[in-house]
Amino acid sequence: MKKMRKKNKILLIIALVIAAVSCKKEEYIFDQSPDERLNETLAGYQAALTSSPAGWKAVLQPALGGAYNFFFQFNNDNRVFMFADIDTATAHTKRESSYRLKALQQPSLIFDTYSYLHILADPDGSKNGGINGVGLASDFEFAFQSASEDSIVLIGRQNKTKLKLEKATQEELDAWQNGTWLNILNFLNIQKIEHYFKRLSLGGATYEIEVDPVSRLIKFQWISGGSLQTLTTGYFLNSQGLMLETPVVNGSQTIDRLAGFSWNNVTKTLQLTAAGTTGNITGATAPLRADTQAPRRWWQEGVTQDSYWYSRNGFRSSSSPDLFNMRSLNRYYYLVYWPVYGENGENDLFGPVFINSAEDGLELLYGAAPDIPTFTADGRIVFDNLGFYGPYPSTGPAYQSLQQLLIPEGYYLVQTASGYDMVSAADARTWISWVPTW
Repeated sequence: MKKMRKKNKILLIIALVIAAVSCKKEEYIFDQSPDERLNETLAGYQAALTSSPAGWKAVLQPALGGAYNFFFQFNNDNRVFMFADIDTATAHTKRESSYRLKALQQPSLIFDTYSYLHILADPDGSKNGGINGVGLASDFEFAFQSASEDSIVLIGRQNKTKLKLEKATQEELDAWQNGTWLNILNFLNIQKIEHYFKRLSLGGATYEIEVDPVSRLIKFQWISGGSLQTLTTGYFLNSQGLMLETPVVNGSQTIDRLAGFSWNNVTKTLQLTAAGTTGNITGATAPLRADTQAPRRWWQEGVTQDSYWYSRNGFRSSSSPDLFNMRSLNRYYYLVYWPVYGENGENDLFGPVFINSAEDGLELLYGAAPDIPTFTADGRIVFDNLGFYGPYPSTGPAYQSLQQLLIPEGYYLVQTASGYDMVSAADARTWISWVPTW
């Protein structure tokens, strides 16, 4: 027992000596304590952020894609003023919020009150066009990756969003304050065009144009030599307009940017300049060239998989993502179309699916029984109804959705990255997005 106590005592003395030597060594190498060095580092970043008289221009790249322009002005009272090219409001109105510098796992810049940065990170998909529960997988807390006199690079602490700041000139600040960026964001008025199909007329050429403002992708289609040509490219915004990452080359016409946007709310027309000339984007009631096999392909995929297509919101328009207010139905989950649902293969199924809270699952309370669709030579699908499963409502959202499905003109089918869009052939002002369950 005495030997054991003696051994423990020796070990304790060794540990104390090592600790003392370590302290002396640190005091010899560094003139400041770790806390003092950390505070000095944070003060250096604070000085850098407030060093640019005109502020900082910045580009943010969310994890789900796209690149967004921001403009920041930091002061020493932990206030930050910003613009962003998210929409016309963020490009026009300077927003004030707070920020702070803090040592987490590494020195970090935290935007700690709701700001334009938070819009992209908001988990409510309706705020930014992203995924519910995720948003655009962006950040508002950033770790410093590098800093120089003219630039600062930050990385999001949760989603690894890259945010690069560069010192701005007074001219670049003025571009936000005098409405230059607001004019560029007028491009987003393209979403107010009531038709699903949008037609660009430019210098004698005609293009179908489709824009995804969330992922910042733009798709052009045009006819050349009797064939349909397609180009999908990323785009980014700057003070000169909307810049295409890959130019459109159509004979002698090359489009590398769109600029000079002017919106006419009466005619629902977007005027612009491109390829050295003035053009207009207007709505169209039919595709430039219909994919005549898409309707049968959509229907047959459901038959082959012995499963159904679903849509969260049902039918929509340019102004309403839930045209018939399907989400107002108690326990509503989604709207479905199931090709060849009947036991004898004589009919399909269309109707809402509901949450069965008692069994923690889904249930079909009622449904319509459309006949096998008609596929037209010009690329439309037309529905007719044979009967019902259960007591189908005679009024309300489900009834309105069925009446829309059964319009005599039928629908064009447009294949998308996630499924198919089914667009009214009556006027292209109503459509529904179908996603597969397989």
